[in-house]
Amino acid sequence: MPRVFAYIIRTVGARYRLNGSVPWVSHGKVFFGPCKKKMRPEVRPGDYIMGISGAGAGQPRRVLLWMHVFKTMTFGAAYELGKTDIVFKSIRRGAIHVRPAKDVKFLPGVPESYEHIPNAGHAHDWASDLRGDRDVFLVGGKDSWIVEAEGPEVTQELVELLKEGISWAGNATLKNPLTQNAIGKHVLLTGGTAKKVISWVPRVRNPLQFSRRRTKCVRTCSCR
Repeated sequence: MPRVFAYIIRTVGARYRLNGSVPWVSHGKVFFGPCKKKMRPEVRPGDYIMGISGAGAGQPRRVLLWMHVFKTMTFGAAYELGKTDIVFKSIRRGAIHVRPAKDVKFLPGVPESYEHIPNAGHAHDWASDLRGDRDVFLVGGKDSWIVEAEGPEVTQELVELLKEGISWAGNATLKNPLTQNAIGKHVLLTGGTAKKVISWVPRVRNPLQFSRRRTKCVRTCSCR
């Protein structure tokens, strides 16, 4: 059965400009790296992830990320793929912010097995990104996309569907699709509701082919 995860992307600036390292796109391929520490361990191949613009981008809220998860792997495996795959090499210091440490036996989910890549994001809290079951790097399939100002507007129909997965206090509206209390949280939709969300998602024109180099990561963003 399909599953859809939805969350608010808080590293979005004016004109829906994406400023963070998650989500990331290179050569048209979508990746999901260090953020959403509570969500990533739950995601499985075949799941979908919807990222909605944060309040900093203004109104209307838009869907900026639609990811059909093709594969999950450790951050170490993702880094190693860059030795032979030009796309994975290009996302080092972007979606991939750590690499296996030298002269250390690699153990997934053990921060001591890694080192931070200079000038990559999350320089001060990278160990927390991948400790234990958080050592999960997500790779999107062909029907995944990232957009900015051209993203589809959140509609009342979508809000009503998202409400079915909200388990915390607050009122979901067009202004705040996951309520005003969505920091650090995500919605999980399953079954018929997930199918309806998948059907709601329109095709987009001119999705981004490359992300800009990361400029910031807000501490209260999507990292939790």
